[in-house]
Amino acid sequence: MANKKLINWMAGATTAGAAVWLCVFFQRQPTPIDRVLHEKVGQVLAAEAIKLLEPGGRLIVIARDKEPFQVPAAAAQLDGFVKAIQKSGKVVSSMRLLKVDPLRVVSVPPGDFFDLMRQGRSNDVIVSFLGPPLLSDEQLARLGAKRLPVLALCSGAMPLQVDLKEIFDRRLLSAAVVSRPDAPARASNSQSAFEQMFKVITPANMSELPAVAVARN
Repeated sequence: MANKKLINWMAGATTAGAAVWLCVFFQRQPTPIDRVLHEKVGQVLAAEAIKLLEPGGRLIVIARDKEPFQVPAAAAQLDGFVKAIQKSGKVVSSMRLLKVDPLRVVSVPPGDFFDLMRQGRSNDVIVSFLGPPLLSDEQLARLGAKRLPVLALCSGAMPLQVDLKEIFDRRLLSAAVVSRPDAPARASNSQSAFEQMFKVITPANMSELPAVAVARN
């Protein structure tokens, strides 16, 4: 009888231990991000926006909503941008926060981007943390010759998935911060880290787009 109780106790303890281990295994904290690097991405976008922002122009930002999906890198990028804008004495006139499923390809709904460009003033500046404007031919026709300065973060595989050269040619992009395809797995927390991981592309240096992206154009 004593042996049976002991076996039952040991079985219960083993089950409880296994349950605790499973909880720990499946609730592990994600690998910490390089917050300094991602804040630098936001700071660079802010610096480019300030160059284009004319007196009386509005700064319009499109970014990922922090709820319900937490994406620490995106939050750090937006925080770095907002702090840099505030430090410069400028203000963000409008913040469009979109709920984006982290498992889906990042993009701004074409209708949302079209409405912002159609309703905006020529001296407004749009900064998108969710990629460039992907407008249809019909939307471009309705937009006519009107263009607003647009800056976009094109991170990850986006430069290989989106025809950035064509978007620049259509004058829908003024500048883009693009992930380097040859970026190292890890970089130091410094200005050199940004230069290793990202590149600023403008109409003047479109030839520096990632080779595969150029091949797709």
